[in-house]
Amino acid sequence: MRPALSSLLMIPAVLVAGVGSLEAASISLNISSGFLYGSGGITMADRLPVSTLCVLVADVDGNGFDPVPAGAWVGGGDVLVTVSDMEYDVSAGGTKAFDLTAGSSGTAGFFSRTLNVGLGQFGGRVEPVAVALRWFPAVLAGVDMSVVTPAQGMAYGEFSRGVPIYPGTDAWVIPMTGGAIFDLDPLATSGFGGIDGDVSAMATLAVIPEPGVASLAAMGLLAGWRRRSRRV
Repeated sequence: MRPALSSLLMIPAVLVAGVGSLEAASISLNISSGFLYGSGGITMADRLPVSTLCVLVADVDGNGFDPVPAGAWVGGGDVLVTVSDMEYDVSAGGTKAFDLTAGSSGTAGFFSRTLNVGLGQFGGRVEPVAVALRWFPAVLAGVDMSVVTPAQGMAYGEFSRGVPIYPGTDAWVIPMTGGAIFDLDPLATSGFGGIDGDVSAMATLAVIPEPGVASLAAMGLLAGWRRRSRRV
């Protein structure tokens, strides 16, 4: 039986009921998306395991989400957002990484979480900031992210939407006004009766070389070009 899009849109409202009241300096993001896939295809077998590592990324410099370089989880001016929920308590510092759903059970490929975001981490920023969900099919949530980092060529997926397309939902933008709850516009594929293409839910992006490595490679190409030019 195929889940209905209406179910996808209703689930966050059920989740947030157990979160409790929000602090004035934080907001709550209801995020549901399905189905999410790895890089190999869009069959049921390709749906993400529930234990897949996911992060919330903020585009703090406002120039779009930068590619992920090897050895890091974000590139350019992007930052990982610290979040908390019923699984990662704010009193323990929250987390920068999580899997598809709180608890020990879930449905492969179905992301459903209510994430609380403390606004103090943005250092007094007043402008809204765009955020994106990013997933790494080859990495399991719970790893030490200071030790385990993406390798060059590793596949990852990313989703954000600046203008909602499903009724009653919000853009993937965090306002710097605390105490509010937002239902982020879901990535809803045909498996949920949505209009998003299945390919848009795949891990179609790849980790790029480290900036220093890329610069050295470019210098090597330039030196080779100069040597060839002198021989002509």
